[in-house]
Amino acid sequence: MTHGNQYLGKLYNDLITNSPQTISMDIPSDMGQGRIAQTKTKHGVILSDWQMCYQSDMNVEGSVSKEYVQIIFCMNDGISWGMMNEHRSITIQKNESCIYVGHDGTEYICYKKDSNFSFKSIKIPILYFSQLLSDYFDGQEVTAYEKKLLNGISKVPVTPVMEQILAETSQFTQYRGGLGYLYLDGKLLELLSIYLGEVLELDILMGKNISMSRTERTAILEAKRIIDSQLAFAPSCEELSRLVHLSVTKLTRCFSSFYGMPIHQYIIEQRLVQAAQLLLESDWNVGEVAAIVGYGKPSNFAAAFKKKYGVAPKNYRESRFNNSKSKS
Repeated sequence: MTHGNQYLGKLYNDLITNSPQTISMDIPSDMGQGRIAQTKTKHGVILSDWQMCYQSDMNVEGSVSKEYVQIIFCMNDGISWGMMNEHRSITIQKNESCIYVGHDGTEYICYKKDSNFSFKSIKIPILYFSQLLSDYFDGQEVTAYEKKLLNGISKVPVTPVMEQILAETSQFTQYRGGLGYLYLDGKLLELLSIYLGEVLELDILMGKNISMSRTERTAILEAKRIIDSQLAFAPSCEELSRLVHLSVTKLTRCFSSFYGMPIHQYIIEQRLVQAAQLLLESDWNVGEVAAIVGYGKPSNFAAAFKKKYGVAPKNYRESRFNNSKSKS
C-alpha cells in the first residue's frame, strides 16, 4: 500500500513538474497596477498576457530577437512603438493586431499614464514557424506567406473567433503533464490557421481595385467568417448586416465585389462543397448530409448537388472512385 502511495505521489509530482509553467509578475503598486504572465510551449513558443495601467508615463526599451515571429493582439487602449535601427514605428488600435519578424535591434515604447493596456502576444521561433509552413502548405502558398510575413509588418483585425481562442489558451491548466502542452499546441495551430488566412485574404482583397474603407473591408471579412462558422444556419443578410455593423445594401454589394458572387450563392456553394466532403469521408446517408449542411428537404439538396457536380449525391462516392481508377 505504501509503495502504491509512493508511486502515485511520484507520478503526480512528475505531472506537475512536466506541465506548462506560467511565470507572472505583478506591476509594483507604486508604479500602477496590473500583471504580466508568460507561458512557454514545448516548441519554444512564448505566449504572454499583458495587463497594465501606470500612474505616470513609462518609457521602456528592449532588444527584439530576429529568431522569432511576433504576433501582438491589442485588446484595449491602442499603442505605438518604434524601432531604433530601422527608424520606423508601429501603431495598433483596439481590436487590431500585427505580425512581423524580429529585427535583432532595439524597440522603444511609451506607456501613457492612466491608460488601460491589454495585450496578448505570441513569439514563435522562426525555425518552428518555417517548419509549420513547409509541413502544411505547398510551394506557392509558402512563397506567398513568406513574402508577406517575413519581409514586413502585416496588420489584421482581431476577430471574435481569435478572441475566443486567445481566451481558451489559459485553460491548459485543466490538463496535467504532456496533455497541457498538447492542448496549447492545438490552440496555437487553431489560432494560426485563422490568423494566416486573414493575413493572406486581407492582402488579396486589399489589392483589388475597390473603393472601400478599411472598416468596410473588415466588416466583409467578418461577414464571411460568420457564414463559414455556422454554414448550416447561416444568418440572413439583415442579421449579418446587424452583426457586422454595415447596411444591407453596402454589405451585399461589397460581398459580391470581393467574392465574385452574392451572399446567398456563396452559402449554397460552401454547403455543397461541405456536403461533397461528407459524402466521401463519412458514412452519413444523403438525407443526413442534407440536414447537416442546412437543407430541410433532401430533394432540394439532391437537385442543387447534381447541378454543381453533375451526379446525384447518392452516386457521388462511386463516381469519384471510378474516376480515380480510370486515371490510374
